[in-house]
Amino acid sequence: MSSAPEVSHGRGGAGNINPDDTKYVDGEIVRQGEQGSHGDGAFSTGRGGAANIADADQPAAAARADHEVVPEAATRPSQDVDIHVGRGGAANVQLAPEHQKPQPQSHHAKVTDAPTAAPAAHNQGLADKLKHKIFGVFKK
Repeated sequence: MSSAPEVSHGRGGAGNINPDDTKYVDGEIVRQGEQGSHGDGAFSTGRGGAANIADADQPAAAARADHEVVPEAATRPSQDVDIHVGRGGAANVQLAPEHQKPQPQSHHAKVTDAPTAAPAAHNQGLADKLKHKIFGVFKK
């Protein structure tokens, strides 16, 4: 009798350790080609920063001498379903098109020359009431 290996899913705790028979594969996207300068322009030699940019004075070539390799395991077909990405929170929810709310056409307020009316009394706080009472005298 063979059982699936126990795998930890989550941030820790016994409740996150369960048998898992999923076949895990390396889906890492890699760049292949000769390492170092190709004579086709600037390239990064590290994690970032100006000191890690080599051949910055070389003009960029029309075609690169290296290429990206995307393994089959790193791809998946496009799906129009709700998915959750990241560590949590509403900002990490990607909604399917049928669940998205329509966006407003313009984010700019309409500008007019007419003075704005005072807000309705039931929506005013004490500070707003005092402001309109004090500054309203000057509008007469």
